[in-house]
Amino acid sequence: MNRTLERAALLLGVLVLLASLQFCAALAGAAAALVGALLLSAGATWLWLRFDLPSGAVWVPPLVIALLCEAVAAVLDLSLRPSFFGLFAFLPAALGSGITVFLLRRSQARCGLCNRSLSSAALVFACPRCSMHVCDETCWSFEHQRCQLCLDQRVPLLPVEESWWMRVAGPRSRHDRCQVCRGAADQVDLRLCPHCRRAQCRDCWDFTNGECQRCRTALPELPASLAHTVASPVGAD
Repeated sequence: MNRTLERAALLLGVLVLLASLQFCAALAGAAAALVGALLLSAGATWLWLRFDLPSGAVWVPPLVIALLCEAVAAVLDLSLRPSFFGLFAFLPAALGSGITVFLLRRSQARCGLCNRSLSSAALVFACPRCSMHVCDETCWSFEHQRCQLCLDQRVPLLPVEESWWMRVAGPRSRHDRCQVCRGAADQVDLRLCPHCRRAQCRDCWDFTNGECQRCRTALPELPASLAHTVASPVGAD
């Protein structure tokens, strides 16, 4: 909540600064008002998007800035310096803001889930399951080490080939229960931890990123994308 209020206050400050500078430019005449609207709108839009301030749809910054510049020009023209051209300040303002939005959107990497600019994120993660780059604010699960979409959809990662499971965990266990989901051997495919010999089903091995929930040891030969999310594999020492 505090972060939201902080960003809203910063956006208000940017808009007040824009209105003040546009007012000063308009005092110099209609030509200065039009040129000022073009340049100032581009600068204000850059600040708006660079600091990832509240915006909503892509057309919101150009619309708000164009209306603000037009309001400043209209107030000044109607009260102090009547000028036909000053009433069209919204055109260069919309143009400058729109071009800036287009260029920044093309050049900035954005979160694959919330579309937030990754340049303003404290941390950026590449999901080991879908390879999507996401921000740390709401789109990454620190507990499960994957993006929220892969967590919600239970996207698998570990190989499905029986030869791989035979090589890293041995044959299927016909006894015991999964220590995570408590599934019985006749219901799930149980594989024993190579280190502590506790059983986990293949689905739970995948869900825990190949890590045993008892001894916290990882299976060998895990996908390279999981290297930073798990403990040392068996035999790594």
